Amino acid sequence: MRDEAKCLYEGRTFLWTFILGFLARLGSRNSMDALRGDERWAGAVHKLAGQDWWVEGEKRTAPCSLSICNYLSRGCTAVLERALVDIVAHMMRLKMFDNARFRGLFVIAVDGTKQERIRCCRWLGNRANRYVLEAKLITPWGSAYSVMSVPIRPWHDGDEDEKQDSEYHGFLRLAPMLKSAFPHLGICILGDGLYACAPLMRLCEKYNWDYIFTFKEGRTPKAHADAQDLMAQNPSNSGALVRHDAHGRRVECGTVSWAAGVEITRGAGAWHVFNVVRMKEDDSNGSPYDGQFATSLDVRDAREADAIGQWGRRRWGIESSFHVEKNGGYELGHNFCNKARVSRNIYLLMQIAHNLWQLFNSGCLQPLAKRHKYRNMTQIKWAELIRFTIMKVGIALALDEIPRRYISREFLTL
Repeated sequence: MRDEAKCLYEGRTFLWTFILGFLARLGSRNSMDALRGDERWAGAVHKLAGQDWWVEGEKRTAPCSLSICNYLSRGCTAVLERALVDIVAHMMRLKMFDNARFRGLFVIAVDGTKQERIRCCRWLGNRANRYVLEAKLITPWGSAYSVMSVPIRPWHDGDEDEKQDSEYHGFLRLAPMLKSAFPHLGICILGDGLYACAPLMRLCEKYNWDYIFTFKEGRTPKAHADAQDLMAQNPSNSGALVRHDAHGRRVECGTVSWAAGVEITRGAGAWHVFNVVRMKEDDSNGSPYDGQFATSLDVRDAREADAIGQWGRRRWGIESSFHVEKNGGYELGHNFCNKARVSRNIYLLMQIAHNLWQLFNSGCLQPLAKRHKYRNMTQIKWAELIRFTIMKVGIALALDEIPRRYISREFLTL
C-alpha cells in the first residue's frame, strides 16, 4: 500500500514539474533540469503535487525531465485529456464564463497549428511535422481556454496544404468528442474559411450547434456570388456600424449588410441554407477591415449583424493564443521528445499550464497591475518575477491548504 501511495505521489510530482516549468516560461527540458537541484524550486513542485515525504538526510530535488518522459511514455493521455475538459467544465459551473456567452451560447473556436517538427525522420526527411487541431473557448476579454485537441496527420507534401486537409478530417473526429464531453451545452463554433462548406455546416446542425465561419470566395464561389447578389437586391438589409470613441461619443465607422437564405447547391438540389454577414469597418490607423461570415444564427437588424461580425472576428483569439504559446515562453513548436505519445502528453500539460496562467492572469495579475501601475509589464516579465520569488521564498501552502474563499470565485470583467 505504501508503494502504491508513493507511485501516486511520484506521478503527480512528474506532471507538476512540467506544469510549473511551463507556468514559469522555462521553455525547454534543459531549463527545467537546471532548476531541479534548487531546494525551494523542488519544494514548490512537491507542495503543488501534495508530496510530503522525502528521503531523510538527502537534498530535496525535483524529478529530471528524462524520468518524466519515461513516465509519460507509459500512457496517461486519456487522464490528461479529461483533466483539460474538467478545468473548463469546472469554471463553467462556477459561472465564470457567463459574461462570455453570445446569445446564451459558449463560443468555441477551432483551428489547427503545427505542434513540432520531428527530428531524425529518415522516411520523411526534414519535412516531418506533427500537427494538432485545437478547440478553445473564446472570451470577449481576449482569453482562449483550451478545451480539447486531436492530433492530425498530413495528407499532402506541402506544409500549408497538409495542415488544411488534415484539419478538415480532424474536425470530423473532434466534433463527436466535443459533443460527448458537453452533451447539453449550447455551443457556437468559430472557424476560418476552411469550415464554410456544406458537410461541416450539416455536422454542426446535427449536433445542434450554431456556427460563425469566415466566408471567402475561394471556398464556395457560387454561394459567395449568390450572397453578393442578395445583398445588392436587398439594400434595406444593411446599416451603419457605430462605435464609441475615447470620449464615449457614438461615431459611425463603416457599414454592415447581410443576406438571408444563401444556399450551397449542386445542380438543382440544395445542400445547405445559411446567412451571410458582411462588415466594412474604417480604421483610424489606415487599415480598413472588409470581411464576411457564414452563420446559422438569425439576422434581423444591423445590431445583430454587427454582433455576429464582431464575434466572427474574435476567432483571432485562438491565433493569438497560439502566438503566445509559440513565442511567449511555452515554446510550442519545440521538440520536447521525439516519441509521439510523450510529445502528445507534454502538449496537453502545456495547454493545462496555459489555462491556469490565463486564470491567474485574469484573477490576480491584472488587478495587481492596475493597483500598482504596472500596466506595461509583460506576461513574460511577470513569469520571471514569479520564478524568482519561488526560488527565493518558495510556496508556503499546498493547494489543499489554501482557504476556499480564494479559489471558489473568479472576477472576470469585460
